This record gives sequence, C-alpha cells and structure tokens, in this order.
Amino acid sequence: MDTIVSSSTTNPPTTTESTINSIITTTDSNSNNTNDNTTTNTTTTTTTTTTTNIINDSDLKTKTTTTTTTIINEENSKITIKTKWNGKEYKVLISKSSTVFDLKRQLETMTNVLSKRQKILGLSKGKQPTDEMIIESLSIQDNHSIIMMGTPESNIIADVPKTSGDTDEVFNDFEFDYIPDSDEISHIEKNKNQLLAMIERSNDISLINDPRPNKKLLVLDLDHTILDFKDQDVENMKRPHLEEFLVQSYQHYDIGIWSQTSWKWIEIKLTELGLLTNPRFKICFVMDQTLMFKVTTYRTINGKERTKIKHNVKALEVIWKHQHLGKFFSMKNTLHVDDLSKNFAMNPKNGVHVPPFKIKDAKKYGDNVLFHLTKYLKSISNEEDITLIDHKEWIRKIL
Repeated sequence: MDTIVSSSTTNPPTTTESTINSIITTTDSNSNNTNDNTTTNTTTTTTTTTTTNIINDSDLKTKTTTTTTTIINEENSKITIKTKWNGKEYKVLISKSSTVFDLKRQLETMTNVLSKRQKILGLSKGKQPTDEMIIESLSIQDNHSIIMMGTPESNIIADVPKTSGDTDEVFNDFEFDYIPDSDEISHIEKNKNQLLAMIERSNDISLINDPRPNKKLLVLDLDHTILDFKDQDVENMKRPHLEEFLVQSYQHYDIGIWSQTSWKWIEIKLTELGLLTNPRFKICFVMDQTLMFKVTTYRTINGKERTKIKHNVKALEVIWKHQHLGKFFSMKNTLHVDDLSKNFAMNPKNGVHVPPFKIKDAKKYGDNVLFHLTKYLKSISNEEDITLIDHKEWIRKIL
C-alpha cells in the first residue's frame, strides 16, 4: 500500500505540491502614429510545476510533473488600409469585422468627403463591394492600398442646372462629328457662360497622383480612343500597344483620364484593367461626364449653312483653373487625345484626333495608332508651346 507522508526534513524532501503561477499577461499595443498604425496582440499563459514525493513500503520515489504552455500570438483582429486621396496617403486602422461602410465613415472624418460621395478603387477585383460587406471577406492583406475619389463637403458646388432639351447625358460616338478649325466656338457668349459655371466645379476633379514639375499634360479619352468597351473581356478591350504607349508617354507627360461616360463605369474598367496600379506609370487624375457641358455652334450640314448644333465638350480650362493642377498645366503644355474632334471644340489647338478604335476592325486590318502616336508625342515633348503646332496631320509627320 502506498502512503503519502509529509516531512519537515530536507532529505528526504518533504512531499510538496508547489505551483509557480506566472501572471497571465495580455499586451495590446496600439500605436497612434499615423505613419505606423499596427496592433500587436500577445498572450502569455501560466507555467505550472508540481513536485510530489511518494513513499511506498519498499522505496522512496519522486515524481515531478511540469506543464508549460507556449506563448501564443493571436491573429491580428485589425488591418491597416492605405488610402490615397487628393495626392495624399491616409492610413486607416480598422477591425476585420467592420464593414465597407465603417471604412468610409473613418475616411469621412479624415477627409471631410461624405461617405455617400466616396468612390473607392482597389478593395476587390471585379464587382465592387457593397457597403454592407465585411472587410475580412474581401481577403485583403495588411497595408493593402486603395484609391478614394470624392469632393470634400466644403467644396461641393451646386450642379449647373440643365437647360431645356438638354436631357442626354452621354452622346454616342456615331453622332455627327467635325474638326474645329478656329476658336470661334469659345467666343460665343452662351458658351463662355457655360464654361465659367463649370470652372466653379473644377475642384470636383478626382486627383490620384501629384503632378510632376516640368512635365506636359496628356489628357486621354477612353472609349474608342484607347479602349473599346463593347468587348467585356479586359484584355480584348485594350487598343494594341496601349501599355507601352502609356509607359513611354509617362516619361514626358503626366496622364489624365477624361471619359464621356459615368463615373461608375470608369471606376469598374480602370480597376479591372489595372491602369491605376501599374508600377510603370501613374494616372494623375480622372474626370467623367459630369465635368462636360453643352456648347452651341453653327456648321454647314448637307449644304445648309449655319445649322445650329449643340453638343458636349471637354473644356481644358476646367483643368487649367483647378487650384492645384493650374499651377502645373496651361494651354501651352496640354494635349488632348480623343476620337471625337468636337470634344476639344473649345480648345482646338490642343486637340489630337485619332481614328476610333473598334475591335472588329482591328482584327481585320490591324491597328498601330498608339504605336505611331507614341512617336509623335515624343517628337513634340520639348516644344515650349504645343499650340503653335498643327496637330491635324500628326500621323503624316512621323510616317
């Protein structure tokens, strides 16, 4: 029979049951430094040692049991999302269990851009996440980078009211087009008033990357200029030589996008195409149809002189009068590339017309427009005033 006895002597040792309990310590270190927002969750558990002396009829035995738990580093419950807006980067520390709307609310406090006005690029691939989606479900890593676009509430200007008959927001590319041959259209009083009203909204331009000193500006249209939206396959919709065109042009020009479509469509396509995250070039800003307006002109159509025409334009003065972009860009250093000549009717000397890109035609006959345009843009990149150059026959100059 085993008997457990207690002894006060040193040897044999007293039967003891000694437990060394370390304090369970949880350290939650949150840095408030906006340049290094991280959270460390560390749990240190108890280490217990038990020693028991057991004496039986024939022998003295010592039994020692040690239980040690290891340090556990719990998975971070928060994530840092780097947000670029208006040329600046904001680091948002947010719980993985939060929603996309919670992220927008945090950005609202940082930027004063209301949640409902925010347009976010890069949270997920393909379909844009809804406000109700959980951050963790997006499968993004810590320090994930996104781009936010939107205008601070203090800068919101009331939309210019539409005049009667101005119900169409987007004009299709097969409408009547013409090549502006003078600045006459910009001198019509009604057009000047429309322009002044739109200049008041110039701060609606969504800045993504800061302009670089001593670079010219290249404003690009999207549909039928560098893409064909009719093909929903991301790779197929690109005009041949697109990436190399953007890379080479970026050496001499800052690049802006101005599309005659809605922001939602631009957001989806630019994200799918990776044009906002390509490491070889950067997009300076993006503009959509809301910064275009209708002008009135008179043209000869079917033999009838001074036929009144109203159509949308992309007036470059909206860029030149922007409080930040205006410090870098002007009439002398801005080029506007578009497949619709009428889009640069207010600034005909800055326009470079390209034939429309249609995938079905490119498959039949090939398309080297961007290859040639790359050469042309490089050839005039050192000109002090690009309005002194006649761009109408640009392709003949480099062939």
